[in-house]
Amino acid sequence: ALFTYIPSKVDIEISGYKVSGHTEVSFQLDNPQFTTVKGIRGRNTRIRSKNSSGVLTLGILQTSPTNDLLSEILKKDLQYGTGRLVIKIKDQSGSSLFFCDEAYIAGFPALSFSDKAGTRTWTINCLTVPLDQLVVGGNYKPVFDLF
Repeated sequence: ALFTYIPSKVDIEISGYKVSGHTEVSFQLDNPQFTTVKGIRGRNTRIRSKNSSGVLTLGILQTSPTNDLLSEILKKDLQYGTGRLVIKIKDQSGSSLFFCDEAYIAGFPALSFSDKAGTRTWTINCLTVPLDQLVVGGNYKPVFDLF
């Protein structure tokens, strides 16, 4: 078996713009898809949540022009309310996928300066993520094809 996770092969696109300088990306749904409801006499059941909202966190090198783009998008959204984003993420070295066409930047990240190049951590809220287009996959690739 060959494990092939390569962070630089995670492609991130925001409304047609290919993000450069990303150091990390994560997505978390706001709610679990199922929760347990405790019943009487030890009889429990589960309830499915159809809420598919979540939070995307994007770490961008402070030297990347992507920060300027995200700042402009947020400023225009504050001014005109037009900041709806389409976000696509694909791991080229694995099978993970992410898509959302109802996202917006939550606010400006913390602004810090030091003697080392740092990152800006952007928070993007996703109103609805189509769960059929969310794949939390692996990076396992067989050494040879069986078929």
